[in-house]
Amino acid sequence: MKKTIILLTAILFAMQMQAQDATLLNRIKEVNGKVKSFESDLANTMVKPKKTTSQNGKLYFAKPYEFSAKFTTGNYMIVNAQKIKMDIGMFHGTFKLKDGGMMQGLSRIFLYGFQGRIQDLANENGYTISTKTEGEYHIVTGTAKKKPLFGVGYKMVVFKYHTDNLLLKEIVLYDYSGNKDSYVISNVKYDIPVDKKTFQF
Repeated sequence: MKKTIILLTAILFAMQMQAQDATLLNRIKEVNGKVKSFESDLANTMVKPKKTTSQNGKLYFAKPYEFSAKFTTGNYMIVNAQKIKMDIGMFHGTFKLKDGGMMQGLSRIFLYGFQGRIQDLANENGYTISTKTEGEYHIVTGTAKKKPLFGVGYKMVVFKYHTDNLLLKEIVLYDYSGNKDSYVISNVKYDIPVDKKTFQF
């Protein structure tokens, strides 16, 4: 009897936590989904097992499928509805965005993060979602359920949203090689006109 009560308590607690997660995710999606565009400063830090590199730049986003990250180092990542062009990390070149493709998956981590569509990202990639609140941020973590065949991709993606306004602050990517890649946005200007040339290749 005692074991049954403990089991039921654990199940009810898990259901309550899932409901709280869903409520928070829906609030984040609602708030960020209203953002039509933004321009911000962008700080990127790549931490590898034997090396750490940092770079600063500007980030531009226009709903729903366009963003551009350009760094003072000359590195960049530009996404529109059909293609992604990048010279950053291990990625160099222009790639078509195909359903289920790695490049589309990468672009959607950012696009869905900007729009607060974390549950959609989880559904498409089979992530397990968890949330917690630490200090000034709600932290939403997506964890891959299994490692890809060739070990290429991200085992964990983390999104940090401000607790006061639920807007995005940081995206952190963890790959299967032990690398951590973080993108912090600051000095954000929301719903301003963004020149479409920003997203052209």
